[in-house]
Amino acid sequence: MTKKINKKLLILISAVALAFLGMEQQVSADTLPTNQTNIDLKVTNNGIPVIHTSYSAMNINRAYKEIKNGKISQKARNSAAWILTTQNTNSESDVGVITLSNGQKIGQGITHTDEEMASIISGLMNVDDLSLISEINRSNTTIPFLNPEHVIYKFTNNKGVAKASVEQGYTLILDANNNFVKLTKLQGTSENVLVDLANTDNKIKFTEDSKLKNLATNFGQYVVGTNQKFSFNLSISKDMWQQAGSVNLVLPPQSNLSFDSIEVLENNDAVAVVTNPDLNDTMVFNSSDPVIAANIALNETQSDILLRVTVHVNLEGNNISTNDLIYTSMKAMSVNNDGSSSVASTPNLVVAGVNFAMTQKNATEFARGGKFILAKSKGNAYKVYGKNNKWHEVDNLNHVQTSESLVLEGGERYILGSETPLKIPLDVLRFNFSEKNSREINKSLIQIIGLAQGDNYFLYRIDEGQNSSDSDKIFKFSIFSRSYFSPNNSLLVDNSINNPKEPLVGIVGQIPDYVAGANEYSNLTLDGSKQEQQINRRHIFVAIGFMVILILVATIFIVRYRGL
Repeated sequence: MTKKINKKLLILISAVALAFLGMEQQVSADTLPTNQTNIDLKVTNNGIPVIHTSYSAMNINRAYKEIKNGKISQKARNSAAWILTTQNTNSESDVGVITLSNGQKIGQGITHTDEEMASIISGLMNVDDLSLISEINRSNTTIPFLNPEHVIYKFTNNKGVAKASVEQGYTLILDANNNFVKLTKLQGTSENVLVDLANTDNKIKFTEDSKLKNLATNFGQYVVGTNQKFSFNLSISKDMWQQAGSVNLVLPPQSNLSFDSIEVLENNDAVAVVTNPDLNDTMVFNSSDPVIAANIALNETQSDILLRVTVHVNLEGNNISTNDLIYTSMKAMSVNNDGSSSVASTPNLVVAGVNFAMTQKNATEFARGGKFILAKSKGNAYKVYGKNNKWHEVDNLNHVQTSESLVLEGGERYILGSETPLKIPLDVLRFNFSEKNSREINKSLIQIIGLAQGDNYFLYRIDEGQNSSDSDKIFKFSIFSRSYFSPNNSLLVDNSINNPKEPLVGIVGQIPDYVAGANEYSNLTLDGSKQEQQINRRHIFVAIGFMVILILVATIFIVRYRGL
């Protein structure tokens, strides 16, 4: 009896203590000192959240103001950190002035603007990390950012978000190695601080054109068509010429993105642009090193610069002709006078698609011989994809000129923008591979790659000898792609290839390149019959296994409880 009472009392005390702690945390969060700011930090890499990564904040308000106003204390100017920085920058030690590699100077009586201070702070950190800044600041205290769901963890969550409470004023955001990430000014009681590691300097910035806005998916990405060109506006700050002599447009190694052109929209006299004359799709894709597409030399100017950069997805290599996801982006990069680099990146352009399998008899058998045109609805009209790789508007599908349209047939993989379709390859690595069976089944398959995001697509059946109604000739489908993190923190994708809205079941396992959850197929019935609803056996086995485990656990628990 005493043991039971003690246990109940212990539980009651624990519950009260937990409730008290929860109240105390709530009160402390709501009643911050007036000079503190709650920071919500979000870190991405070209839009993709940077998860489970450590960052910290360091208030440098004193150092910032002393350097900006040219009123640096005598103690700091006589310190070992000042002497070491003087030596590392090859500055004249007897002058008492430190000259950074970009020509900027700090010292007693030398004042600066807020625009200059960001490059001065990053320049000092490139010379001696945080040594001199900490000396002038009279503090090197850093505050770790905490996971908002589990505050015992000092890293970002699955959304790239972490939180901290920091003293107001000019604050450095640092990575796990105390490298400079961002300088920000905290003023309010709560602030959101955004950091994108692929866009580190607001003096150069890409923005997408209006054509891309409707193609946006999550994580700052765009699902694009491979038959189109896209433009980005590149803005360069009027102060950039003092920081770097030029900006390069750079494509990554083996890129499926190609550069088309660059045009100066504003402040033409401030730049001199030279493009790479050797660029072509094959050269860009086959290069094992980054490729400079254009060099933008900067002249002295009092106005911002605006350029338009046009690109397209190239169709080189096996990447574009398989069901693997393709991410493409271009960078604008400068090597600054202080040895640092400034980087801006275009958003990732994602390529997606869809697979179809022609069937009959309630999707219990494969079928062949169907012919289709690719179309999409636009209000009360339609657009049909042509042999010239362009969309053509029509009012009536029965009046479509098939001689001018791209006709889709079994056994082919259609990559939009490509001159000719490819034969669906044989999956010779399959453990039960049969060349004869694979070739026969492939005749029932249609694969389409390179459609832009949208839910208004459909196939329209045009083969002769079938008397289906207009409604039975139309097979609607969607194109989409969304990224997410799995429970084990792997970056995965949910798209119209691995998760179609109306997947084929049953006989889909016979398709040579079918992979559950990775390369799925949509049902394309040729006889108008509906697919029978089938229960996935795998789900049945999983459910049975779960119930067995649950019964075993319950049995063990009961036996042990009675034994006690």
